[in-house]
Amino acid sequence: MTPPPGRIGNGRQRVKSSLKVILRTVDGVSEWVGKVISFLMVVIIFVMVYETVMRYVFNAPTIWADDLTWNLAGAFFLLGGAYVLRHKGHVNMDVVYNRFPLRVRAILDLFTATLFFSFCGVLLWHGVPFAWRSLMMQELTLPPVSLPVYPVKMTLPIAAFLLGLQGLSKFICDFITAIAGEKYEY
Repeated sequence: MTPPPGRIGNGRQRVKSSLKVILRTVDGVSEWVGKVISFLMVVIIFVMVYETVMRYVFNAPTIWADDLTWNLAGAFFLLGGAYVLRHKGHVNMDVVYNRFPLRVRAILDLFTATLFFSFCGVLLWHGVPFAWRSLMMQELTLPPVSLPVYPVKMTLPIAAFLLGLQGLSKFICDFITAIAGEKYEY
């Protein structure tokens, strides 16, 4: 039994439309998380300036500023990965890479995606139990500060998941670009 005329085209349109919605949603999540996380840098700078003033102006260094800065910076760098990938800010061999035509670059990106997804998989595989153990024991930094460490450790699997999603979005776009020979816009 053959479908009525026009039904096949409508199905393809629905798939294309759904794909665009999914890709825009993934990009939107990466954009939103990146912008929210960017405010951590303001807090980090404030803490570092406060510590510097206390140390060198008042000769009264804090005992908590270093631990807090490390924890916030860890969360900042981990959770910012998907945002950076979305904006093509990760390290690339631009001198060589940009000499290739668009289709060849997309094909190269498809091949290197296996390494990328392996990296994200390892981060998830090891990051979930790592974060879970820290959460269950309510892990803290060393005394006398004793700041909670588990919130930062929980960002590892979350960041790996978000990075993997953004990588999947890039993979789909690269796949379509490799087939079509022109940049996929959505």
